Amino acid sequence: MATVRKLHRTSLPIPYAKGTYPAKPLSPILGGILTLESDWTPCGGDPLRRALGNDAVDDDRLDLGCVAAHGHFVWEPARCTYEFTKEGKPATAFLFKLISMLQFSGTVPMIDVNAYAEWLTK
Repeated sequence: MATVRKLHRTSLPIPYAKGTYPAKPLSPILGGILTLESDWTPCGGDPLRRALGNDAVDDDRLDLGCVAAHGHFVWEPARCTYEFTKEGKPATAFLFKLISMLQFSGTVPMIDVNAYAEWLTK
């Protein structure tokens, strides 16, 4: 099964008043899931841990997730494991974690719109 992370992506040089910046390297695509509830018992327990696995390759791994009624999880690459957090406001904590992760990816690369438009003529 093809994943979004395997799709062709583009980045162009960025023109500005004094010249051109080189194309920005592409940042990793974050994978995640957000749901209101889970039937797994306990939520965030062994069934979820086994489903996520710690040996998933980067293209198949979820980076973060949230079950709004119970808690959230995030992949910790330094420890090669998931960290599960149960708290009173999991959706808010998940949102803050996602924003933090996106901040570290910086500005988005300049998309080569013409590369995507080529399929229109095929």
